[in-house]
Amino acid sequence: MINGFVGLTVAGWIHTILSGSAIAMGAEQVLRTRRDRLHRWIGYAYVVALLVGDIAILTVYRFNGHFNMFHVGAVANLLCLGMAMRPMWARPRPPQWKLTHYMWISWSYVGLLAAALTEFVVRTQPIPGKAASIVVTIAASGLVTGIGAWLIARNKPAPAPVRA
Repeated sequence: MINGFVGLTVAGWIHTILSGSAIAMGAEQVLRTRRDRLHRWIGYAYVVALLVGDIAILTVYRFNGHFNMFHVGAVANLLCLGMAMRPMWARPRPPQWKLTHYMWISWSYVGLLAAALTEFVVRTQPIPGKAASIVVTIAASGLVTGIGAWLIARNKPAPAPVRA
């Protein structure tokens, strides 16, 4: 498995380490039931780790020499992070801020896990040919995205009551 990581650039290592840290922080957020000060601090650490990690990976073009699907994933995750944090920083907070934050940050985490599984499979399994690699990438991402969509819908917070 370690052979898949040989030859990573500095930006690749930054991305790998911070994304791995974000996976652990996201798991902690999902498993904790209390939404307290610790939740907030872990959340900010998650956002910073992914912000730096995604920006770092946008500078890496060793895979095929140009902008590719992994870069699209990083941009999508940056969008999710921005949309998740937007209601947190708004004053006053919008009426459905918890639901908005939950949906966007949850999809950020699902995208991170989908990318991690895809990266793991592509780097550790012998996949013959480009077409097979694309199929495996779609299958791995689709599996995680499907499970993630189900969990997001199942655990979605109730909408805030409408104020008159």
